[in-house]
Amino acid sequence: METLSIEQIKAIYPDEWVLLDLDGQEASKVQKGIVLLHGKDYLELCYKSSEIANNHLTTIVFTGTQNHNRKWLKATRLNEKPKMI
Repeated sequence: METLSIEQIKAIYPDEWVLLDLDGQEASKVQKGIVLLHGKDYLELCYKSSEIANNHLTTIVFTGTQNHNRKWLKATRLNEKPKMI
């Protein structure tokens, strides 16, 4: 497996979640890494990474632009208690 720079990883895996072996780096200053897994689904990547990343110092990065369209759930408190049937 080859160590790639962040720019190379973004070019090879655009708009994907990528699990990187940090190869001795700090997780907060990721400049390069070895790609262990990649995919479009973040949760699937997390599940798979838990199986293989035990012996590695890893991080997950997103190679695309962040989507700022968040969906919010509005909760409303009812004045009355629900009636039990």
